Amino acid sequence: MTPPTRRGFVVACTATLAGCGILPEESEPIEASATSPAELPESSDYSLVIEDSPTIETTVTVDFSGDVQLTSHQNVIATVFRRVYESAGGERFGLLTAPAVQVVDQPEVVRDPLTAVDSVRVVSLAMDADVDTVSEWRESDSATLLGTETTLMTATATVDGSERDIARVRVRADEDSVTAIAAAPDDTVPPFGAVTRDA
Repeated sequence: MTPPTRRGFVVACTATLAGCGILPEESEPIEASATSPAELPESSDYSLVIEDSPTIETTVTVDFSGDVQLTSHQNVIATVFRRVYESAGGERFGLLTAPAVQVVDQPEVVRDPLTAVDSVRVVSLAMDADVDTVSEWRESDSATLLGTETTLMTATATVDGSERDIARVRVRADEDSVTAIAAAPDDTVPPFGAVTRDA
């Protein structure tokens, strides 16, 4: 009996994985839309300046560990609700609501496509500003968004030509994921806790 070749082994593994929907590359992109936008109430100290639904194209990468190490790359086209607010002092606060996308069937793996997008682009969208650089995000504190306590991340960004401190929180909300990004000078507390969303 002829021993199996390495190519034969790879083909057999691929065939087995194909039945589970787990493949290193998926040819057809996933198209998904967020279901309901996160917003600030009209009674807040911020005024709505941008309200739209941009489309984001990105590639979500998922690593699997076990007996065999696998990496799956899935192209995603996501329609995102964007709400950008501005305070009386000119500070921006942005809310991005993205669909939580199931990128692999078995095991069920769900990802926020915005986590696969470059930080500069995400901050640009959230603040509707020209952003040149964003430093590494670092854990700073905790904050509550949509009733969920989560980690508050901070960074330094070059926004419209000036260096600014910014803050970010992100939570799952039903079928969506919500990312809130705010300018965060020392004397301002971003209104993360005031954010609402219709179910």
